[in-house]
Order: sequence, then structure tokens, then C-alpha cells
Amino acid sequence: TTMFRSLLATLVCVLSTNLWAVTEVHVETAGTLSTLLTSTEKQLKLSGSINGTDIKYIRELINGGKITELDLSKASIVSGGEKYDGSNSTEDDIIGPSMFNGFSKLKAIELPEKITEIKSNAFTNSGLRKINIPDGVSRIGNDAFAKCGSLDTVILGRRATSLNQGVFYLSSVKMAYVKPTTPPNYPPYLFTGSNP
Repeated sequence: TTMFRSLLATLVCVLSTNLWAVTEVHVETAGTLSTLLTSTEKQLKLSGSINGTDIKYIRELINGGKITELDLSKASIVSGGEKYDGSNSTEDDIIGPSMFNGFSKLKAIELPEKITEIKSNAFTNSGLRKINIPDGVSRIGNDAFAKCGSLDTVILGRRATSLNQGVFYLSSVKMAYVKPTTPPNYPPYLFTGSNP
């Protein structure tokens, strides 16, 4: 039994090291993430300020399968830096258009607490399983979470008053929690291909 306990303790230690390993980075100066991140676990947690240059780098890491879970809850998106996808630039406290579009390897994200808007196609065709919209977000753009085949749970923050057409179009949402006292208007094609 001593050998069994020792083996079990080693197994628990190995599993906890691999399952819950998170790389945490504080970005003091926006645009410098690539110089601060020398290696990464599948889970990345950022704080500080990130701009288009940093988002572009994060997109490369996700696309390459190096990151599958991203925690930006303590980070602030600021304007400036490079265009993150060839045509879009970052804006203060906004998840920009197509910012994480098409990233099937991205399974989880914690959005920055300070964001006020999520623009069109921000997470279309992503691999997200759950999304918690921060309380400060009032507007969610067209098809922001459309065609997310793994998206099971959605939590809408307190100020979500404007949902544009097709926000969750053809996504697999099973549960949606709405925090606002007055639920937002129900736009066309919110969840399905038919107009309600």
C-alpha cells in the first residue's frame, strides 16, 4: 500500500501540473507581449495593456495550437500597434471585428472586464464552449458568435441591450442566461436560420 500511495501521489502531482498549468504575463507596455512570452502553456492569462501588435501575436499562437484557453479578464485592449488581421485595428475596450474569427482551436476565453462592445464576426467559427459577456458590454455585433459548433452556454451581462442580427446564428447554444432586468430586443436570426 505504501508503494500504491506513492504512485498515486506522483500521478496526482503530474496531472495537476499538466492540467492546471497557466502561463501568466503582465504587459506593462502595449505591443511588447512577444518579447515577454518565451514559452507558453495551453492556457495563457494576461494583464496590463494589449494592442493590435499583441492581438496579432496571440492570433498566431492560437492558430498554431500553442494556446487553447485565453484569460484576458485583467487585460485592457487599447488602440494602436499593427493591424491584427490585415484590415482591422484595435480600439479602446472593444473586441474588434473578426478578432478571433475562425479559431477552432480556441476552446475558452475570459473577456476583458472593461470592454464595452463586441463587434461583428468577432468569434465566428471559433471553438468556444462557453462565453460570459462582461457587464459593461452594451452592444454585440452581427454574427459575433455565429457558427460556433461547440458553444453550449451563453451568459449575457447586465448592460447587453443591443444584440444585432445573427449573434449566435447556427451555434449550438443550449443554455442562455440573461442578467439584464429588461431583456434585450430579440433580433432576426439570433440562434437559427429562421426569423422569429
